[in-house]
Amino acid sequence: MCFSKKIVWILIFIVSGFKPVAFGEPILTIDQAVEEALQENPALKAQEASVNAAKANIGVSKSLDDPTVDVMLYQVPISTYAPNQAMDINYTLTQKFPFPGKLKQKKRGAENMFKAELSGYNTQRLVTQVHTEHAFHELYLAEKSLTLTRQLKSLFAKLASSEGARYAAAGKTSQDYLKSKAEMEMLESEAALLDAEKTEARAMLNILRHKDPGEDIRIADLPRHDHPFPDYREFEEIVLKKHPELKTAEHRLNARKADTSFAKKEASLPNLQISGSYVQRKGTQDAWTADAMINIPFLWEKNRKALHEARAREHQAKQQLASQQDQRLAALKEAYARFENNKKSYAIYRAKVLPSMSVAMKAAQAAYETGNTSFIDFIDTAREYKKAEFATLKAFVDYHAAISDLKYAVGEDFMPSIMDRGPRTEDHGPRRKQ
Repeated sequence: MCFSKKIVWILIFIVSGFKPVAFGEPILTIDQAVEEALQENPALKAQEASVNAAKANIGVSKSLDDPTVDVMLYQVPISTYAPNQAMDINYTLTQKFPFPGKLKQKKRGAENMFKAELSGYNTQRLVTQVHTEHAFHELYLAEKSLTLTRQLKSLFAKLASSEGARYAAAGKTSQDYLKSKAEMEMLESEAALLDAEKTEARAMLNILRHKDPGEDIRIADLPRHDHPFPDYREFEEIVLKKHPELKTAEHRLNARKADTSFAKKEASLPNLQISGSYVQRKGTQDAWTADAMINIPFLWEKNRKALHEARAREHQAKQQLASQQDQRLAALKEAYARFENNKKSYAIYRAKVLPSMSVAMKAAQAAYETGNTSFIDFIDTAREYKKAEFATLKAFVDYHAAISDLKYAVGEDFMPSIMDRGPRTEDHGPRRKQ
């Protein structure tokens, strides 16, 4: 086979995106990575413990204060320390009872704080999922980019070697050889940077899954997501009804309302304290006593100030809910616009840019084989084709990242319901046409 034919076949092999498969290694899909992160992430487990603590606090809030037991030795002779020498021994049991309705309001406040913690936990789950997906995207982009770079580097290395040997025999230097070598050195530098990015992305993905940062991972391809998505109005409705951050703000407001109701009762309604005593009296018949006592809640200003504070906290929570609604709707608009733009960008690269460059590549190949173009022009076309592959790959990953950001903006993982609308396909990123 002639030299030019060898070069063409080498180039076709390189731009075809061939990647050897390492059999036997487990493959991690993005769904598996998310599942592991949701099960093992320490920050998420800490949030779960906070939810359990808030749930336990409901029982605390509805409980009475502990009763007290008092033993009093009355008039023990100074000459002795014997308790049985006391004139009287009083055994007293005391219990405080809040005014009816107060414990109910405290329980209501605790229940809403539990719901707020649970919504916060759901928010943290969604954040963990999005961060894990982004880490997977970064690792996918780094790996695919590194593969493309190494393929092109391998091409230029072979060309530089062939051209160098060819022209060394003739006693002169080839411009093709020098340019191939320069391109190879530039690609070597790019590969080193991409390798560092791959290491960083892999470490982040492992950390989110509570794994050793240096543990090796073999990841699967990303799904293509050609399914129809809900429109903006559908997403907006989901946000206003279900977004966990909005639910957190709503439950905190309800808890503040319960606190205000409790503070009102504390400022105007007394609590009751009941005591009962059994009295052992020396040399005479035992006896019992009982007493009841109430506090005067409105005499001093402490309870009135507490009511002012509770009302201010309720107003604060109300404004925070309104602010959260504004923020969530603004975030949705931004995320949805970015999703639409990235979806269109990927569609253009995939359907127009990359196929056009594929046609240009075939034309350059034909021209080189017939001697109608120089070798350097052929290499330039190959490099531009690779740039188009890089750009298409980046658009593909950005599209996936935009979907992940949209999940957080909407407040739920809407992809399972979307996937049920049509078949799921796997994609290696840019669709290649030869």
